[in-house]
Amino acid sequence: MNVSFGMITRSFNTLDPIEDFLDNASKHGQKVYSVVIGYSFNCNYELVEALRKRVNVFTVKINEANFMRQEMRAMGISTKTISTLLDVPSLERSNLVPYGINRNHVVMKSMLTGSDVLIFIDTDVYPRLLVNKDGETYEQDIDFVGRHMAYLKDEEVAVTTSDYSGFYIIPPMKFDGMRELFAGLQKENVYTYLMNHDEHHCLAYANEQERAPFITNKILGGNVAIKLDVFKKILPFFSTVYEVNGMEYLTRGEDTLLGLELNKAPHTKCIDIDTRIFHNTFNNYPMVPDVLEDQNIKSRFFYACMGWIGRNPFMNHINGADLDAMRDEQYANLLIGAPKAAVYFNDARFLQLPEALLASYEQASRVVDEYHELSRSWREFIKNVT
Repeated sequence: MNVSFGMITRSFNTLDPIEDFLDNASKHGQKVYSVVIGYSFNCNYELVEALRKRVNVFTVKINEANFMRQEMRAMGISTKTISTLLDVPSLERSNLVPYGINRNHVVMKSMLTGSDVLIFIDTDVYPRLLVNKDGETYEQDIDFVGRHMAYLKDEEVAVTTSDYSGFYIIPPMKFDGMRELFAGLQKENVYTYLMNHDEHHCLAYANEQERAPFITNKILGGNVAIKLDVFKKILPFFSTVYEVNGMEYLTRGEDTLLGLELNKAPHTKCIDIDTRIFHNTFNNYPMVPDVLEDQNIKSRFFYACMGWIGRNPFMNHINGADLDAMRDEQYANLLIGAPKAAVYFNDARFLQLPEALLASYEQASRVVDEYHELSRSWREFIKNVT
């Protein structure tokens, strides 16, 4: 099988961490067919040419994927479908590209250029584990590609994934109203973990000595390997943007849909291989994240909150929940938690979370329509490409 690495980024201007993954694969005798890079703004083609000395490299620029458009037209794919799959109006309006559309560009490019397995890696993850043993912390080498491929050899296993070691995406925090904040964000399970952050600082280690792979539907987009022929059975990634007070925000959870899709596909498994590669979440490891003093960390958390709020109505719709009841309960919690978060963070942006929640539910029908249009377009694409 042709195994490729896929990456999405706003601008491609560094070989980090692509070179780390290629070096790791080479060290362990794993052949990588290509690297596929989806980007929105700029690409340093000197770096691309440097990569091409060791591997095939394919790039696709959002809203300028002209070669891919031509290929799709030549296959007989309709203009409407090509527009649905490749046009990203939010990039022109707000400089935003939904995560799902970004990843799907890389998926389609990979399918059109001969890949069989696509391993997505994010720009802040590395092919090694953060391990703590006998009080000593160190980074441990692993056969990253080999770990995924060992399970993908099973005919019924279509996707392999795993969580991360490193700092959790939510930084340490503790304040009155935090329970209500996370209930309003539909992240209730986070509360107890954060309340104990004095013990662990939200830092997770790989449990290498006690690995226990298991079947899952929770997919992590920066540590996932996909047999591309599974897309004959399921829809790809999906997320969008939504508007609050004239500004657009990205929704999160593009990989959530993929997990739900896999649940519905017969004889199709997703395995968590329990290989928690190192995630340098805030790009300052080993410093403990300080959400109160570091403006970048604070902003990252704010946009994550907006992203979860934007994701939840669609996710609840797909799961068959009572949207009105969910909205009312979440809104009531955010009315309590958001003002207290604004005081704790000394950041008035958090005051708009309740309003953002109402806006996200008001726009849910439009998001559902987008999803159905993606479904129709994806079926046409797959019919012609395979």
